[in-house]
Amino acid sequence: MQPAVRIRNASFSYRTKSVLRGIDMEVPRGSYFGVVGPNGSGKTTLAYLISGILSPDEGEVDTFGNRVGLILANPANQVVSLVVEEDIAFGPENLALEPSEITARIDAALHAVRGEGLRGSLTTALSGGELAKVVFAGQLALDTDVLVLDEGTIMLDPLNRATLLRTVHELNRDLGKTVIHISHRLDDLENARSLVVLDKGTIGIRAQGVPDLVRQIKEHPVNGIEPGAHTLYRSFLLEQGIEEQDLEKATRRLAAGIRQGSLPQS
Repeated sequence: MQPAVRIRNASFSYRTKSVLRGIDMEVPRGSYFGVVGPNGSGKTTLAYLISGILSPDEGEVDTFGNRVGLILANPANQVVSLVVEEDIAFGPENLALEPSEITARIDAALHAVRGEGLRGSLTTALSGGELAKVVFAGQLALDTDVLVLDEGTIMLDPLNRATLLRTVHELNRDLGKTVIHISHRLDDLENARSLVVLDKGTIGIRAQGVPDLVRQIKEHPVNGIEPGAHTLYRSFLLEQGIEEQDLEKATRRLAAGIRQGSLPQS
């Protein structure tokens, strides 16, 4: 599979403070890729390198001509206009696109994030979840190939967080967008098929899916990573020999196993 992003031996320092050292990472085109690490591990700096805001002091970051969009932890920091439609149009207008093309992109972007009803709203009146939708729509209107989320759910309540995670998953699955999701919470990364752990500026653990990552973290603990209730429950199910992805079905199997006394004793 062709890579969308490739990082080779990249290092970065803020003056005399080393933040990232010898980063090697390859993200396949169209994949959902997770980066998990504690606060202060260099996650935001990595996001800036991928999106081109920063350049590495050593090594290289190659995005192969892909358009990369960055979603910050606080979506309000990325809003530039008072009206939603104008905010989404800001990027395409700076690309000097025709008005008809800009309108079409706004329509498609709002539809993709289920935000059609927000079009004429004031950005100052929106909730955190609604602002997140607007920021995502703005990146989609730029026709970005790669979406980088830097703690993109941290400001959201549980309902809006679940909605946003579902939207990101659909953008990856249905539109083929490459997603690089960076977080300190494993619950955010359930849909990631490949993950790496960033700790103290270096990448150590590499895993295929959250269950694999949880197993490795148990053997090599990393402080500051939050598993979350969802991940803990899935890990418990796996310990009981239940690998069903549908949680409702998995819970029914768990209940049946408890009634029958057929689950392993742990």
